[in-house]
Amino acid sequence: MLKSLFLSSLLLITSSASFAALSISEKIRPTVNSQVNPNIQRLEIPPTPNNMKLPEFGQGIIGWGTGPDGAEARLHKITKTDVENLKTQEVSLEMIQAWQKFYENETRRNAGNPTAPFRAQLMKKIAELW
Repeated sequence: MLKSLFLSSLLLITSSASFAALSISEKIRPTVNSQVNPNIQRLEIPPTPNNMKLPEFGQGIIGWGTGPDGAEARLHKITKTDVENLKTQEVSLEMIQAWQKFYENETRRNAGNPTAPFRAQLMKKIAELW
């Protein structure tokens, strides 16, 4: 009898601890509802100079930093001289326009992407300064 009481108590404690862990986990990682419009297709990733990786291109060459703050900061600081430097790094106007189109599409396609509008505006400004 004592053995079964002990076993029942142990099972109750274990199940309570498991439920508590699940409850905490759900609070830490809440369910995110997608803001992607399924009616707008994602465009293919535009080209980069010498097929370099996107972080190397975006952060290293374009200088858009990370996230919306980095892209917005670059948008407000980019100059004609910066654009002239892009030309020396095998960046073409067609490439800039393709990236502008990509990020404009992403802005419409995914309302939950706070960075896309700033990158689209940045690419537009680069094209205007070209």
